[in-house]
Amino acid sequence: MKRIISILTISFVAIQVTFGQNEFDLFKFVQPEINGTARYTSMAGAFGALGGDPSAIKDNPGGLGIYRSSEISGSLNLNIQETQTQWLKGNTSTEGLYLPLFNNFSFVMSFPAHGSSLKYSNIAITVSRSKNFNRNMRINGGSGSKSSITDYLSYFSDGILADDLYHDDDYNAYGNIYVPWLSVLAANTGLIFQESGETYWSSLLDSLETVAPSYTMREKGYLNEYAFSWAGNFNNRLFLGITMNIYDLSYSTYADYYESFSNGGNMSLLNTFNFDASGLGVKLGAIYTPFNNFRLGFALQTPVFFTVKNHHYADMHSAYEAESGPVSYEEKTPEALYEDNKYKIQGPLSYNISGSYIISKKALIGIEYGISHNERSKFMDLDNSTLDYGYENDSIRALFNTQRFLKIGGEYKLTDQFAIRAGYAMANPVTLSRIGKEFIPNTIRTDVAYLTPKGNTNYWSAGIGYRESKWYIDLAVINKTYSERFYPYNYSKLDASRQANPGKVTTSNFNVVATLGFRF
Repeated sequence: MKRIISILTISFVAIQVTFGQNEFDLFKFVQPEINGTARYTSMAGAFGALGGDPSAIKDNPGGLGIYRSSEISGSLNLNIQETQTQWLKGNTSTEGLYLPLFNNFSFVMSFPAHGSSLKYSNIAITVSRSKNFNRNMRINGGSGSKSSITDYLSYFSDGILADDLYHDDDYNAYGNIYVPWLSVLAANTGLIFQESGETYWSSLLDSLETVAPSYTMREKGYLNEYAFSWAGNFNNRLFLGITMNIYDLSYSTYADYYESFSNGGNMSLLNTFNFDASGLGVKLGAIYTPFNNFRLGFALQTPVFFTVKNHHYADMHSAYEAESGPVSYEEKTPEALYEDNKYKIQGPLSYNISGSYIISKKALIGIEYGISHNERSKFMDLDNSTLDYGYENDSIRALFNTQRFLKIGGEYKLTDQFAIRAGYAMANPVTLSRIGKEFIPNTIRTDVAYLTPKGNTNYWSAGIGYRESKWYIDLAVINKTYSERFYPYNYSKLDASRQANPGKVTTSNFNVVATLGFRF
């Protein structure tokens, strides 16, 4: 007897709410990060009111006004990453990644001004790697799972006629704009079938058959930021700045889901997905010194507008024992090209407030509190219309969190030249933790697996620095840890007897940063 999957109605107020497909892509655009010079990194980026550092400019352009000399600097970092996973009955798996990376280059020019109130007029050009998406993950579910992706494929294909999914000499199912490519893959590899005269689909597997699932993922990518800034020093009390940011984002993922069947046979679904984006944004900032040694800062990031294009394809394999003997199938989707998948993303409005205190020229403390209204992000077509993205944008407003980012850092000078530093930062999750991946009925996307955030992201940092009048060198290390839940497909769509617990994923990043700078 083959499995027949019941249809579940999941309401908006159910325990697990659902996302439209594109919303998961938005994660890469809105998640915060701490990357920059070694001094900035060692204090967990708590530079909003301090200024005087190339990376501080991207948090608060007013910090550029602190400079009273010109400067050129560059940074390199070594990223050491470890991802631990545990799922179902599988053993914990650890994947490591070690990558030397370009981090930051900046050129600051400071010009004394001769106005009555304007003391210095400064400009800066900075190039920085704002985010690094590289990660390897392998997760093994062990054997004996009652839940199979064939169950989900059966549910997802319900109501579609067999003639619409199977190819023949005169018909290519991928050319039918009313059917999802995921169902075409499943039907033509024999993982689901439909009895004559019926509209529901059944899994290939017997009702008591179990599976041993596993999943491998490789992520690569970056977000580069090119910033052009100006700031003025007014009476050594007020520092005002503006930055125009140009963004360049590239992301790709290779994901392979595999199941071994207890009665013999197996299947795999390989997804390759790439997207590239370019964006433009403006940031305004100010630092005010009400009295010596104490500074207050405020900065506003206007929504960044990204133009996005993506490219994806999938490959499904199956092998099993049929009535006629062993069979195997392979089915590939056409390549969805960049030219056919272009849209825009409007990022969130964000702002931060900050404060700093300098203690007897021996020590300093900085604190920064940032807010990002991720729920105000939205998808648009190339004509800036949101009409075709109503479902996705409604989901963003309901399910994305207003994100808060707290940074605290300090520095102490052991001598006039040598300093030690430390910091801590924390960010709450981008979204609600219990969310599910949803597809529109005729989607051409086939990447059913997804990860959801679990708890806060934490950063711990430390560093040292040596400074002379004309040059300086800084070293820093920062550890970022965060947890996620892994779903190979949306369990909530299945009958309760076929649901399973999500996998647990913990990622720890160690970044070692070195910065060399020269003043003139």
